[in-house]
Amino acid sequence: MFPKATLERLKLYHRLLSEEKEEYISSEEIGGRLGIPPEQVRKDLSYLEYKGKPKVGYHVKSLLDELNRLFGLDKKVKVIIVGAGNLGTALTNYPGFSNYNIEIVGIFDKDPAKIGKKVGDLVVLPMEYLERVIKRFNVEIGAICVPKESAQEVANLLVENGIKAIWNFAPALISVPEYVIVRNEDITLGLLSLKHMLEVKNTQSKQG
Repeated sequence: MFPKATLERLKLYHRLLSEEKEEYISSEEIGGRLGIPPEQVRKDLSYLEYKGKPKVGYHVKSLLDELNRLFGLDKKVKVIIVGAGNLGTALTNYPGFSNYNIEIVGIFDKDPAKIGKKVGDLVVLPMEYLERVIKRFNVEIGAICVPKESAQEVANLLVENGIKAIWNFAPALISVPEYVIVRNEDITLGLLSLKHMLEVKNTQSKQG
């Protein structure tokens, strides 16, 4: 198991390496670009099977391949989205998923006014088609983009139909069995953190 902070930094390294054009890169270069001490970079990367070469650094492609395996990016994962509002539509249309071997294979809603509308290459389907799509494409991840009052109902439906991981964008805590992974993305909590940091900074400026 990786420490949580290390895992978060490994994500940053992956993004940096994905854009790197040189064949080799040093811990000093990685740390300098990300504002992380090179000793910390070396410690984080020591958790991986791939090791760098003294005085040469890390072979970018080999290290990236190792990180791809760590994050499961060497295998395509199918995702469905429940909720065809602004957020669900934006997620469906996001082109960056293909870089991470993620494919959106379905978007669903219960609103008759949204059903049948095109979102990118997909058509918004009624909830009755959920089970069929999950089984046909062997979907493992479901994204919840519905109002908070509907979030638990949708979560239950996803779990009942075999979804193994839930990406929850609804501003509500959902209850699922222990074997189901949940990642909560509460935008309002992120804004509260930003507002708090801004308030602290403004207060420090006034005091200074």
